[in-house]
Amino acid sequence: MKLNDLIEALAEEIVGVQPALERLLDQLASADADDPVFMDVLDQYTSQTQRMGEAAEMAGFGGLQLVCSHVVENTLLAATLAVTERGPLTEFLRRWPVLIVYYLRNLGDPSAGAGLVDHLIHAPSPLADDQALKMAHMLGAMDGQVQSTFGGMDEARQILATPEDVALVMPADVDQKLIEGFFTEAPDQARYLVQLARNIVSGEGDSSDLIAAKRVVHTLKGSGAIIGLRGLTSLGHNLEDILEHFERNGSEVAKPAADALLDAAYCLEQMVGFVMGADDYPEQAQGVLQNVLDLANRIDRGESLETVVQRVNGRVAQPRATVQPDAEPASSPHAEGAAQPAPAKRERSADAPTTNPVVTASPTAALRVSVERVDELFRVSGEVSVHTAAMEARMKALADGARALLAQNLRLQKRLFELETVVDVRALTMRTRAYAAGDAAEGPRIDPLEMDQYSELHSTAHALIEEAADARALASRLEEEIARTMTVQTKQQRLSKDLQHLVISTRMTEVGVLSSRLQRNVRSTAQATGKQAELLLRGTDTLIDSDVLNRLADPLLHMLRNAVDHGLELPAQRIAAGKNETGQITLTFSRQGQQVVLHCKDDGRGLDHAAIRRRAIERGLLAQDQPASDEELARMILMSGFSTRQTINELSGRGVGLDVVREWAAAMNGSIKVSSKIGEGCTLELRFAASLSTMQALIVEAAGQRFALPSVQIERAVPRGVGSFERHADRLVYRITDKTGAKVHPAVFLAGLTGLPHDTQAPLENFDAVIVRVDDKVHALAVERLIDAREVLVKNPGRYAKHVRGVAGLSILGDGSISVNLDLPQLLAQGARRTLAAQAGAESESSSLLATAPSSALPSVLIVDDALSVRNSLLQMVQDAGYRAETARDGVEAVDALNAFRPDIVLTDLEMPNMNGIELTSHIRGRADLKGLPVIMITSRSQDKHRRMAEQAGVSSYLTKPYNDAELLRTIRSSLAA
Repeated sequence: MKLNDLIEALAEEIVGVQPALERLLDQLASADADDPVFMDVLDQYTSQTQRMGEAAEMAGFGGLQLVCSHVVENTLLAATLAVTERGPLTEFLRRWPVLIVYYLRNLGDPSAGAGLVDHLIHAPSPLADDQALKMAHMLGAMDGQVQSTFGGMDEARQILATPEDVALVMPADVDQKLIEGFFTEAPDQARYLVQLARNIVSGEGDSSDLIAAKRVVHTLKGSGAIIGLRGLTSLGHNLEDILEHFERNGSEVAKPAADALLDAAYCLEQMVGFVMGADDYPEQAQGVLQNVLDLANRIDRGESLETVVQRVNGRVAQPRATVQPDAEPASSPHAEGAAQPAPAKRERSADAPTTNPVVTASPTAALRVSVERVDELFRVSGEVSVHTAAMEARMKALADGARALLAQNLRLQKRLFELETVVDVRALTMRTRAYAAGDAAEGPRIDPLEMDQYSELHSTAHALIEEAADARALASRLEEEIARTMTVQTKQQRLSKDLQHLVISTRMTEVGVLSSRLQRNVRSTAQATGKQAELLLRGTDTLIDSDVLNRLADPLLHMLRNAVDHGLELPAQRIAAGKNETGQITLTFSRQGQQVVLHCKDDGRGLDHAAIRRRAIERGLLAQDQPASDEELARMILMSGFSTRQTINELSGRGVGLDVVREWAAAMNGSIKVSSKIGEGCTLELRFAASLSTMQALIVEAAGQRFALPSVQIERAVPRGVGSFERHADRLVYRITDKTGAKVHPAVFLAGLTGLPHDTQAPLENFDAVIVRVDDKVHALAVERLIDAREVLVKNPGRYAKHVRGVAGLSILGDGSISVNLDLPQLLAQGARRTLAAQAGAESESSSLLATAPSSALPSVLIVDDALSVRNSLLQMVQDAGYRAETARDGVEAVDALNAFRPDIVLTDLEMPNMNGIELTSHIRGRADLKGLPVIMITSRSQDKHRRMAEQAGVSSYLTKPYNDAELLRTIRSSLAA
């Protein structure tokens, strides 16, 4: 790297903070010295100026450091001056940043440095003559430094990395706006650097990736220097020198440098996560920095490196790791607020500004919101959704009532017409009789107006008919108004659903956030097995609920370890089979409605169905002459403890690992499917709900109680009359005929499955059927009524009911009733166990063998260390490697843990309170039941006397910090093998 790059970076940083300095200066000029705000602003201004000086001193610019020190000295005078007397000081402070930037960008102009010194001489606290002369000489000498190479500084490069060099202590007085800017930009920059490093390591990158990586490192280093993060600055500074060297030498990166770049990129990403509070402190940081320093010193000495990463037509001949363009990691699930879109890889120009290495299609502003606020918003949104559904039910009832009222009015109108007819007939009869009586005597008396034909009964009947017509008109208008209200209510319901989906999306995270961890897992597993593997990630922009994503990490690691260890062949075997020596594992995520579909496919040897069948027969799972399809044999690898190997190693096994995956899928109301072709590889398909907070469900009724069945497990909902339930001895079956022919499924009453009282002898014609598929088995559930299919909001059943098996949650329906969300795998498993307990015979005996297959436990580790970060780091590392692990804070807790937990190996620190590592090892060696237990001591003490003490106590292996993860795992494996 050249000095002019450092100078330009410092100038850009000063330009970037200048608006903040102007705002602080305006407050300094107007605030009273007794005002607490004044002292806070004064402290921020001086702290910012001091950090500029420290950054200049770190870069070797002593003259600029003296300038900043003199500015701080003058700034402190503001506390002694009245508001009306601060004019000259304010003018002095307003001009010095502009003069420094002009000087840095015009080093060849002697007047630039002279003008800066002259400004300091005329400060309210003027610069002394001898100091002015010294400063002028130092500022003038910088032009000569720029004209020379960077070799003079390379000779002063440090040799050994110290813990202080990787410290990530945030200064207490750092400007909050700088922190917010860092939190906004640094995560995307770090993830972008990891992607670039992967491209370089795989050989898929080109010179633009190298240039972009150098600029990202430059930006992170500058941000770390301004904030005061020494670890970020030290690692970034030396890494930038290495990238600068390869950029000057044709952009061909040597393999050691490529590996160091990838390790450093992961470390920088973890450093950023630690500063933001989203990750643990990178314990490997000192070791990574040491590797970078060693490589940089080799370059400084002109030593040749190993063969460069070879490319064929712009692509690597034998790649080791690759990332698809859509595999950009998403924001951390721990980040507050909604996840931000990951930056897409674009064409990068050599003249692009260094402060913006990541090009995005449409940059948007970000807002940080607390998790508590999002949870409260989610709760309110759920209540709005529930009340909207209740309003919909009320509106439907009101509409039904209006239609019933209109129908009643029509019936009333008909009765009134009948009444009017009767009145007219009666009046005519009476008139005829009166006419006949008059004719018999004196003749009829005729009213000329014919009023004698009407009576009060006629008037009342006609009035009643008119009132009924008015009532019918009112009912019609009421029905129309209700229809208009229902239209508004429908729009309100749509808006409520949009609101709910938007709120739910704030809890969603792109699955790409796991990319780095998955890539590291595949890389370490391949190194441990002597294989070559690359991981392709597709669909990493798929959104999943953060809770689901956190639970997904463990089964994914098991699937990938098994794919590498069991699926892929060794390089020589792959070449002999006509394949690329580097195996490929493709992890694909996609959404199908409310479901997430995950495919994990490898291009290895595939499943050996014959070996699986032999193993199943040995364990009594299959009879010697019992037929079994390839699909049935493939599903056997999901059983607990099932493996075609005689022994299961600590990395993986098609038994323990995939059993974890199967149990996870069952816990998530999901499904898992296995398919394989000999010589072409194996594919695992996982289907599960994208969110635990909402669920697409079918609402049914059984024994008067409403239940919600997850639609992800439902194949068909069949109303009564289409199929038929039948009783055969003590079994219930369901028979249905479709396009593929007649099918018979085992059936069960849902009421009986949930433990509710019901009539087992009730007519079977009164039940509807729900056909579900759980663990690749089809069942028919007999229910009393199919109510509705809808998306429901799942609520926690509470601490008193959370252990009730078969209950996944509760939901409030639109009419205010409660539906119980059922966990069908648990319910059907319980029903199967009850059936096995009640029945006898060969079939139940065979099923019991399936239910009680022994599980093979992996080696276990006890981690003893008083530092929480170290315990968490070791815990994650050994769990990712496939071990079971427990932790203890010191030797006393470890002794208590050993009474209940018998590990296969112990990892302990030396210096701990209460009981140190030497005393703990002596205790272990003094117990007859533990004296052969391997003990690995991991400590920062590297002196010979400490090693001798450990050997005398009986420590099996002694490692010093910083340790290498691969070295530690090799030590663990060798100790277990011994």
